[in-house]
Formats: sequence, structure tokens, C-alpha cells
Amino acid sequence: MKKFFLSLVALAAISVSALAQQALFNMQDLTSPEINADGTVTFRLIAPKAVKVEVTGDFLPKQAIETPFGLFEVDGTADLKEENGVWTYTTTEALAPELYSYKFKVDGQDFLDPSNVYRNRDIVSFTNMFIISKEKGDLGDLYSVNNVRHGNVSKVWYSSPTLGTQRRMTVYTPPTYEDGGKYPVLYLQHGAGGDENAWTELGRAAQI
Repeated sequence: MKKFFLSLVALAAISVSALAQQALFNMQDLTSPEINADGTVTFRLIAPKAVKVEVTGDFLPKQAIETPFGLFEVDGTADLKEENGVWTYTTTEALAPELYSYKFKVDGQDFLDPSNVYRNRDIVSFTNMFIISKEKGDLGDLYSVNNVRHGNVSKVWYSSPTLGTQRRMTVYTPPTYEDGGKYPVLYLQHGAGGDENAWTELGRAAQI
């Protein structure tokens, strides 16, 4: 009886593992976002139980919303269409070279694109990123990883006697820094809404 029970447990574990691997393989087959040959971009998301899926991002026309403080412009939204549990949206026009941010909304809840590893955190706001580049030197190319020497980014904790606490700082050093010598220092303090990650993640200081 004990051996039979153990066999059932092992069989169940194998079945769960197979299903998980199948789901993983299905996710790997999904490309999102996909930069099409005509310059349009296609977004895809597997969400078979969702009722409504939208994409919102700075590549869409702005829309005005009413707030207690007046009218504000926010990123537009577009509806994805569902087929066999896969939701899809393709931009109606080719996008200009640039770095773009976006995220999904699944039944009204913010949802990051699981097929895209490139993400940005702005305090408590998370978005995915993608780059459009058509030729050398355009805006998208400036954000891309090119065949040049790259610097290093360090995450540093330092003591702040004024605030009486430990604070975070991001330090970028140029590729020639380890060669020795003295270098001038530029201190960047983020504006409203940002933090010490902004210049390295969204600004891509280490990649450009």
C-alpha cells in the first residue's frame, strides 16, 4: 500500500512538472513585443481567463483625464484581441526610433509583459521597455548596446548624518576609470517621481 501511494505521488509530481514545462515552452514560443518589418510593433499576452486586456504606453496618443486638480494627459490605451487564450495588439502605424515604455492592463489591473525581460521601476510604478532603431545614430540606436567600451555601475550604501540613516547611491564609472588617473565628478539628483535607479535603468547609462 505504501509503495502504491508513493507511486501515485511520483506520478502526480511528474504530471505537474510536465505541465509546467509545457507552459514554459509555450511562453518561450511567444514573442512580445515583436518589431515587425514595416516598423509596427505587436504585443502578445497569454491570459485565457481574462475578460479584457489592454496595453498602455508612451507610444500611444495621449488622452486627457479629469482629476480633482484639473485635466491631465496620460498615456493612451489600446484593446488587445483574444484568440485561443492569446491576446494580441499591433500598432496601426510604424513607430519612430526611440525608447518606449508600456504595460498591460488585465481586467483593470496593471500587468507586466512576462515575455519581456527589459523593465523599469519608477518608485512604485513598473513598466516594460523596448527600443525602435532604423539606422545608425537615430534615437533608438543611442539607447542600444553598441560595439564600444562600456563603463561599470555600482550600487553603494552610504551614511547620511543629516537624515540619520543609510541611503542608496548609484555610481557610474567610465570604461577608462580602471586605467588610473583623476576624473571629474558629476552628481545627478533625480527629479520628482524618480530614484537612484533612473539614470541606469531608464537612462541606460551602462549600455549606451
